[in-house]
Amino acid sequence: MARVPVGAYVPGDSFFHKAHPFVKFYWVGSFVIFCFFNKNPYVNYSLTLIGLVFVVLTKTFPSYVRAMVIFFPAAFAMIFLQSIVPPAVFDNPELLAEIGPFSLYTESIIYGMLFSSRILCICTWSILMLMTLHPGELSSALQKARVPYTVNFMITTTLQLIPILQREFGIILSAQKSRAMEAQGFKALLPSIIPVFAGAIDRVSQLSMSLETRAFGANKERTLLRYKEFTTKETVLSILSLAPIVLVFYGRANFNAFVPLEGFSLSPFAGSFIVIFCGTAFLSIIFGATFAIRLLGKK
Repeated sequence: MARVPVGAYVPGDSFFHKAHPFVKFYWVGSFVIFCFFNKNPYVNYSLTLIGLVFVVLTKTFPSYVRAMVIFFPAAFAMIFLQSIVPPAVFDNPELLAEIGPFSLYTESIIYGMLFSSRILCICTWSILMLMTLHPGELSSALQKARVPYTVNFMITTTLQLIPILQREFGIILSAQKSRAMEAQGFKALLPSIIPVFAGAIDRVSQLSMSLETRAFGANKERTLLRYKEFTTKETVLSILSLAPIVLVFYGRANFNAFVPLEGFSLSPFAGSFIVIFCGTAFLSIIFGATFAIRLLGKK
């Protein structure tokens, strides 16, 4: 099976692939609202694990890992940087442990975990939606919803832009490698930028000509190649997507946004382990990537 570009549609026949595009949007939007108004990081991590289960079931895990390469370091950094800085938004922070010159506080670690959990949860569900969303189905759904065709075209084209550019970079790097040229590191990427953008400009010209020959902008009803009917099942699923929103606002009003009454507690060992692990992972990724780029650039 060919390697699918990051963020591109991954073919499949799972439940997520067959779901209506609007249903996916409703659920992802609902989870985004839930994560921002929920103050319990463990709940957000649980939603992330549920999303990972669906990622595996939809057979999109390899593409998911490559898409999350940027967000995993950000999640580690959020916990590490928040933990080593003294908390300024809490009145009486609880001193948990000391690691060298750094004083660790329970509130700081939980605060960092909250932001980290939001990043992982939102990105997991959003990437899952994008990888199971066919651009043709999205365009058809927007057209049936009476979205202006110009807006429809911009949305569907934008979703395909990153995979197209990534594919172009891969083709050019392969061509350079076949000609015994540099094919790794920044030295290979810099000469590739000009042909990629030149090809993008040429593709825009071809696209504009294709749109003119196909009467883009005509007021008549357009035919749909891929379209999913919004049936009773989709209506029920759309209504059910309101459940996380209702739940999180009910939790904020009655359960202190799902924060325990006695507050969060961490043992000194657990808190120190979390900070050291996240700091090691973050710094290893940053310095490891920098060293690899310099090493490959020299070669």
